Amino acid sequence: MLASRLAAPEPEVVVARSEAEAIAVFGDGAGITVIGGGTIVTPLLTHGAIWPERVLMLQAAGLDDISGRDPLEVGGAVTLAALAEVAPEPLAAAARIPDYEIRGQATVGGNVTVGGDLQPALIVLGARVRSAGAGGERLEPIEDFIAAPWGRLVLSFEVPRPLAGAFVQQRRRHSHTHPVITVAVALRGDGVHVAVGGLAEHAPAVACPSVERALSGGAPPREAAASVVEDVRPEDDPLASAWYRSRVLPVLVARALEQLEEAR
Repeated sequence: MLASRLAAPEPEVVVARSEAEAIAVFGDGAGITVIGGGTIVTPLLTHGAIWPERVLMLQAAGLDDISGRDPLEVGGAVTLAALAEVAPEPLAAAARIPDYEIRGQATVGGNVTVGGDLQPALIVLGARVRSAGAGGERLEPIEDFIAAPWGRLVLSFEVPRPLAGAFVQQRRRHSHTHPVITVAVALRGDGVHVAVGGLAEHAPAVACPSVERALSGGAPPREAAASVVEDVRPEDDPLASAWYRSRVLPVLVARALEQLEEAR
């Protein structure tokens, strides 16, 4: 690996100075590596897992602004730390990951693209993602984006404010690890929305319509939470087994729903 890396040419590095330049350089995403906060790409570079031909740097592209209130407009290069200061629950809690160094550098766009902590919260809030890539720019529901994020450059998010929200997670002691399970719930004008993440390493978060239907039918939180096993397919990975996730998920969903009731 080291010999091939030494023989490889130095990558072309482009520091985009505007959103338009970032979009133009990214193109259809082929052959380009994007660096926002660098928390994902830098370890891969350090260990020789990747050696890109072209690198697009987003730090100066003007994608780190937060504006508006309802919806909140969040640039794709906003850090998790900045997001946690202004976002509604459950998004603010999801952004407060334990590792303060990562929290201060990692970007919203990168986190959502790789299946990070923010996905369940954005789903229950009904967020939309504006991105660029093959076919040009598009604005789509967060669920559609996370189903096929690759080849897209995240530009911004539209985040509606809920009436109330709650976020619960199960993590290992070490702050650098990904969460084992995440649960986000939000009360919006059309009812309670529920989503879970951490079903496997880098797996996308999913909404939980069975839980939502049980709640709308009058089921109490713990009874409704038991329905989550109808909505998810946990997998084994280095953090936890599918069996463990299946057992713990109903407990965490119930806990999140109870916290939501307290916040209403």
